[in-house]
Amino acid sequence: METTSSSADDLRSGWSPVLARVRLKSAHHVVTRHGHAAAVLVPAAWHAQVGGTVGGTITAETAVRGLSDLLDRAQGGEHVAVTHRGKAAAVAVPPEWHEQVTSTSGDEQVEITPQAHADSTRPLR
Repeated sequence: METTSSSADDLRSGWSPVLARVRLKSAHHVVTRHGHAAAVLVPAAWHAQVGGTVGGTITAETAVRGLSDLLDRAQGGEHVAVTHRGKAAAVAVPPEWHEQVTSTSGDEQVEITPQAHADSTRPLR
């Protein structure tokens, strides 16, 4: 699992490549604010496969314009799906949840099955 990171300020100007990396390469991306992890963007299929529950949904366009709100929600414990062209592309999760899930799986990397990927790309209703 590839993990990258950037500050919230850097993410505002480079949102598209980050979302594409998370969505297409199954990378995880840590977003920092004031030097501390504020949220982790994870692929929607991976999130579903590890048992995550989405608490809200926003579009990618809304996410980049209201990035501070997205980070506040994730820091508050909410899992927020970010959609791209009507399909779940990524989920912003609290850093503590991400750490817990990735540490309990140990060295075993959670593989995304074709069915999980297909489920994550279906349009949300």
